[in-house]
Amino acid sequence: MKVSKFMKMHGMLVLTVHPDFTLAEAARRLTQRMGGRLFSLAVVTDVDDRLIGVLSLGDISSALGRHEDKAAGILVREVMTTDVLTCTPEDELEEVLVRMAGRGIRHVPVVENGRLSGLVARRDALEFLYQQASLDVAHLTDWLFRSDARY
Repeated sequence: MKVSKFMKMHGMLVLTVHPDFTLAEAARRLTQRMGGRLFSLAVVTDVDDRLIGVLSLGDISSALGRHEDKAAGILVREVMTTDVLTCTPEDELEEVLVRMAGRGIRHVPVVENGRLSGLVARRDALEFLYQQASLDVAHLTDWLFRSDARY
């Protein structure tokens, strides 16, 4: 199943931050709920919505541990992760999940024509695939055991 189908049917809110935000600003944005969700990752984009990195709660925690009181004023660009696994809407969702597992990550930004267009979260993608598989099984069961069958 294509990532585009997941994005169309699931809809994904993406929290973005600018690389020149301080960690304090980014942390405040991460703790604000959007659509009832609490975020654990922010995608770092430039003014043209081009992905340049990601900032996780782990990145913020690590900066706090290293810099203590000074961490709040550090810029996102100084601690963000820049080696980011991405995918496109045309990628197979199952393959994206395999790559995520291989790197031990839970989120993959979706990039289309060089710009951020969504986010695949492992938990949401697995739930989506489970629901699709359940629907397929229900349809097959109905077809196999329908009452108008001749044999």
